[in-house]
Amino acid sequence: MTDNTVRSPRDDDIDDDDDSSITETSPDSPLLGADRCSHPAASPRPWFIVESPLGISVVVCLATFLWVLSGMLAIVPGTRLTEEIFCRRYYGRDVPIDEEMCKVEAVQSKVAYIFGFSLTINSIVGLVVAFPFGVLADRARKPVYLLGAAGQFLSVVWCLLIYRFSEILPIELALLGPLFEILGGGLTVATAILCAIISDVQTPENKAISYFFFSLSAQSAVFVGPPLGSKLMGTMSPWVPLYMVLLVSAFAAAIILLIPETADRANASGSDGDLWAEIRKKGWYRVTKSHFINQLHDVGRSLLVLKRRSVALILLTFMLLVPIGLGIGPTFLQYFSTRFHRKLEDAGYVLAIKGGFTIFVMAVVLPGLSKLLSSTSSPLRVSAFRRDLILARGSAVFLFIGFLALAGPDMGFVIAGLMILTLGSGIAPLCRSLITNFTQPGQTSQLFTLISMVETTGSLTAGPLLAWTFSTGMHLQGFWAGLPFLFLSALSLFAMVALCLVRYEKEGDYSQLVNESP
Repeated sequence: MTDNTVRSPRDDDIDDDDDSSITETSPDSPLLGADRCSHPAASPRPWFIVESPLGISVVVCLATFLWVLSGMLAIVPGTRLTEEIFCRRYYGRDVPIDEEMCKVEAVQSKVAYIFGFSLTINSIVGLVVAFPFGVLADRARKPVYLLGAAGQFLSVVWCLLIYRFSEILPIELALLGPLFEILGGGLTVATAILCAIISDVQTPENKAISYFFFSLSAQSAVFVGPPLGSKLMGTMSPWVPLYMVLLVSAFAAAIILLIPETADRANASGSDGDLWAEIRKKGWYRVTKSHFINQLHDVGRSLLVLKRRSVALILLTFMLLVPIGLGIGPTFLQYFSTRFHRKLEDAGYVLAIKGGFTIFVMAVVLPGLSKLLSSTSSPLRVSAFRRDLILARGSAVFLFIGFLALAGPDMGFVIAGLMILTLGSGIAPLCRSLITNFTQPGQTSQLFTLISMVETTGSLTAGPLLAWTFSTGMHLQGFWAGLPFLFLSALSLFAMVALCLVRYEKEGDYSQLVNESP
């Protein structure tokens, strides 16, 4: 949405030479329970084009690029069509209305809230269906991936139908779109499976660089998507990039057919025996219920780690990062367009600035700083834990300053704020690296499940909160017009304070906590 080596929190266990953490942006998916590093089955599969671990990882990165590109292509034209529909309703007209007339508070507030509640519904659906499909994905990645991709595709088709027939269908029906993701878990499960595939085929030594390129492929799509969508919308029609979304999504789904099944059939069901045999004997519902209960027990055991203050503080940081990550999206597009009286397509070009600088930060700046703080020849050398903690605190500082600048009075502040925000783009993988220092190797997936629960909890309220701050800012005007980013800046400050309180605790270890459980 990072760590190949996990240790108990003792100072002498810290590996000073471990510099892979900051470039690893996706852990082995907790929903899928994939922490296997074995290669795909050795039996010859000549009908597959790609079979090597490197080739499979490339296909996964390409699928990630296409999924993110589909979302980034839609963000500008989708916001514009939603704005126009509410604008026509507000003025009582059935003909196109000049975009400048749509920048009134009544219209923009409705746009903000429909995006906010859509995010909440999507989070609820993901929370409900991710686990059962995750259980199935442990047995076979590709079928569940295709099922999730189909759910995502149908969700997009539904929204486009609502847009196309908005004269007779209320735009609020678009909120039902996420319900199609009940089929296969949608994009939530599909992207988790992509992370798990990398875990299936790569060795621990190569996972870091694989996840780095996984993240880099997503950031590349963030760089390309918004300006491309803006260009197509400006020169042709908002419908052109939206139809392209369907095509790109179809390619993102079909590309998985280029690789073999990577799930380790021998180990997928752990101590419960062969999963398919169990399903045939007991039925899918009973098996899923059994696995779910077992997972709840595992989560209960993982909660014991919250006895450590530092772990609780890092988990709090993860919750705070959810709305921070959503701030540069439809909320930014609306803010930029309404406050500075610019077209939405102009905001798409501005977003490309952040995407480009983020690629530079992740590919050059963060690895360079990591090497500087870890090299045996560097006078600034510190332990791996302190290195990640220093970089995470610095990232929170840059997020705080960047969001403050976004709330500034002119576009110069906005451009500067976007560039500063890129320097905080490594905070999530850094926090994942930090928190695994407080676990034993066998408890990593349980901890990541806990992180996933925390992030999902944060996402339930993040969308409506951003919508409320935007609507309130429009109503107050003046300095308070930047209220959404003042709010995000405050969250960044809280995250910075939480990280400043994190300490590498020496007394006891995680195994002692686990042994205290009944």
